[in-house]
Amino acid sequence: MAIARKISHPGTRTPQRDRSTQAVSRKAFRAVRKTRVSQDIIEQVRDLVTSGRLKPGDRLPSERELSQALSVSRSSVREAVRAMESLGLIEARAGEGTFVASPSGRRGSDPLIASLHQDWSTQHKLFEVRRVIEPDLAGLAARRATAEQIEKLRAILNDQEAEIERGGTGVKQDSLFHFLMAEATGNDALVRIVDSLMDLLLRTREQSLQHDERPARSLQQHRAILAAIEARDARAAERMMREHIRDVEELVFSKGQRPLADRGASPSSPEPGVDA
Repeated sequence: MAIARKISHPGTRTPQRDRSTQAVSRKAFRAVRKTRVSQDIIEQVRDLVTSGRLKPGDRLPSERELSQALSVSRSSVREAVRAMESLGLIEARAGEGTFVASPSGRRGSDPLIASLHQDWSTQHKLFEVRRVIEPDLAGLAARRATAEQIEKLRAILNDQEAEIERGGTGVKQDSLFHFLMAEATGNDALVRIVDSLMDLLLRTREQSLQHDERPARSLQQHRAILAAIEARDARAAERMMREHIRDVEELVFSKGQRPLADRGASPSSPEPGVDA
């Protein structure tokens, strides 16, 4: 796969290039496997960056061009772009396009993030991680949360309620609630683990919150968890969190998939909603 033209390096003086062009040709991309579309797109871009064919500051082809070059739908490209932005692999610049991010801002350099892509088997694994970590995390928060931290948790749930009333899913507030609860444990290591998982978990939260009644149910469950934390009832907090995760997991895998707790996850299980 040939590069369309010379790629400039950061810190060197080169003639200003036209924003309508990009650093790498569409020919650098190959058609992807249909069962793991978004993951394959991410892997191709990562490989181009690792090999040096794409460098920090280089512009990617447009969504339409990538869709044609990869022989996938634009929605699949859009999903991969969102994931790569979350990983810090690329960055969007208003009015200019999408560019390869600098290494200093790349969350994908985190070994945990780099090793986990958003395929279907990873979703099972992430729920297993959540079931292992988050109930105990909620219990610790019940024992250790300060009055100020409890108020922050209450405030974010009020924001979540307002967002749902406006017709939104409240996904940002949903994620922030779990992160603030990690902070309430007073354990920096737990905070870092939850922070590393936040972007990877965003997709399952977005999937589950697309169901009509799910945003309100999520809010209700969050309030029950907070009530247990405020009451300093660690066992209740753990139980509520376990039920919350189980509820979301069953919803996400409702399309012919059972939660990992019920069966072994198959790495080859197809991802729902991808091009077939």
